[in-house]
Amino acid sequence: MSPGAPRIQTGAFRRENPDPDDQTEEVLYLPNVRLANGELPQTARRRLMLAFNAPFFPEILIASSVLGEGVDLHLDCRYVVHHDLAWNPSTIEQRTGRVDRIGAKAERARRPVYVYLPFVTATQDEKMFRVVRDRERWFAVVMGEKYQTDEQTTDKLAERVPFPEQAAKALAFDLAVGLAAG
Repeated sequence: MSPGAPRIQTGAFRRENPDPDDQTEEVLYLPNVRLANGELPQTARRRLMLAFNAPFFPEILIASSVLGEGVDLHLDCRYVVHHDLAWNPSTIEQRTGRVDRIGAKAERARRPVYVYLPFVTATQDEKMFRVVRDRERWFAVVMGEKYQTDEQTTDKLAERVPFPEQAAKALAFDLAVGLAAG
């Protein structure tokens, strides 16, 4: 570490020495950060997941696909950063679903879940981001609306008049591809 550079430790965001005239060493505290990947034993991952759902520790959880399915991370979290993209938008949606659930912190606080999809410009990473976003837009076109499961939306959907089955059949497209006789 270079002379005069602040020491960095995990903990809450704060400066231990806010007085600029004081010459003692400054310590910057960063959030508690933990990693869950395939190298971490399953029992340790389980403890880490339970701790993450507590309001105290850790504050940031970096997870590989080992926490991608069947895991609830929603009790005390409103931010998702996808540090690696997937070609399929439903994979990203499923990861986000670990946090965006009924009864989640975001719903209780009446605040949104923030989802970030960072990428490195002018690389394969950016190409993947653009393809995934394009696929997501096409999905919205085909499906007609963004699927939401918050209590207000599901109550509203339960009250709507269903689309008549006969009209749905009349409007259905025949997507079969005819084979040319050879």
